[in-house]
Amino acid sequence: MGKKDRKAREKERRRNQILDAAEKVIFSQSLEQATMDEIAEEAELSKGTLYLYFKNKTELYIAITQRGSDLLNSKFAKVFSGAHDHTGLELIRKMGETYLDFVREYPNYFTAFMYYESLSDVKVLEDSTYAEQCDQNRREALNFMIRALQIGMQDGSVDDQYEPKELATIIFASTRGLTAMVHASGRGHHAQLLDEIEVGVSTIFENFLNLLVKGMASPNELKNSENG
Repeated sequence: MGKKDRKAREKERRRNQILDAAEKVIFSQSLEQATMDEIAEEAELSKGTLYLYFKNKTELYIAITQRGSDLLNSKFAKVFSGAHDHTGLELIRKMGETYLDFVREYPNYFTAFMYYESLSDVKVLEDSTYAEQCDQNRREALNFMIRALQIGMQDGSVDDQYEPKELATIIFASTRGLTAMVHASGRGHHAQLLDEIEVGVSTIFENFLNLLVKGMASPNELKNSENG
């Protein structure tokens, strides 16, 4: 291994060291409460070293968001690694289950996703390579869904009256909205609302997926499922 390669590996190791520390500090507190001093202390580095890798705390959190979206997309890719064994409709359900399982297992990454989507400082986003990768990951995730819909329309499991890109956007938007509400359960008025209408978090995701899949299934697929 040459000197240049060693430097690149060391830089990547140090970057991940900082991200690991930032996740521990921010996830245990909040983005607002966490400080760069605390992150530097957790990483056992000087604060000046942190600023060599990240311009500020916002960029650091965007890098954490990228980490989460990288992980989520790797799980989507795994679903498609066995695509030949499933219909398009089955792939859509598996993608939904994968996403919802991800949110349950990594709620802090989902919080980072929501924060990233709320950013209005265009300058911060334009100057960040991490933001660029986050956007690329979102496009890739949407393309996974479009591909599943196209497969379903080809194999006859998904109603082909829909436009795949438009339907994929609707699915992602509705899934994200429901997930955001349930993710906030236990805090403030969201918890009160769910309690008032007596909706259980344990079943709401499953019923949502059933409704989603049934709504886009082709007439033949619905007929076969009823007969089965």
